[in-house]
Amino acid sequence: MLNNLVSKKHRGTLSFFREFVCNPLAVGAIAPSSPNLAKAMLHNLPLHSEDTILELGPGTGAFTHFIRASLPNAEHYVGIELEPRFVHLLEREFPDLHFITGNAEQAFSLYQQTQLKAPSVIISGLPFASFRRQVQDRIVNNIHQLMSAGSVFRTFQYVHAYALPSAVRFRHTMDELFATHQRSQVLFNNLPPAYVLTWRMAGC
Repeated sequence: MLNNLVSKKHRGTLSFFREFVCNPLAVGAIAPSSPNLAKAMLHNLPLHSEDTILELGPGTGAFTHFIRASLPNAEHYVGIELEPRFVHLLEREFPDLHFITGNAEQAFSLYQQTQLKAPSVIISGLPFASFRRQVQDRIVNNIHQLMSAGSVFRTFQYVHAYALPSAVRFRHTMDELFATHQRSQVLFNNLPPAYVLTWRMAGC
């Protein structure tokens, strides 16, 4: 059993590294996020049976493992991932979850096709600090369309990239739409260290 878990972890890490080498701007990290970051991304997000969750950029499933463990209803999960090879891995690892091969720049229309109600929580592993202004704007616009009263958007930024103009711009853009965000303490037990950022749609 342990050997199987280790083998799955290594397969995911190798796939992630391959995609990073081929497309570093799109993947944005050299390895999947740690379980410590994954736990922080799900911290204080109580999910009820009627709640739905959307994951943008699940990659090889570093956050998805913890989302699945916390999600009361597997039918209320949607993951949108750009890389087909990652989607193939995810579908094998989580056969009861629904994944879409697609671009987060079309997240709103892709999610609408599922006919689920608006997501209660959006978890993002996307490397916003690596995106061009136009790409950032298109994804943020989709996030804005997806959010409803009381819903939560959560992502992370690496400490070393936090002061980059593109990272600062992303936070300012989100703050203009959803009010000031909450930032966690530095997660030194992730490599590289990271902040978890949370925005909530007013109305709850």
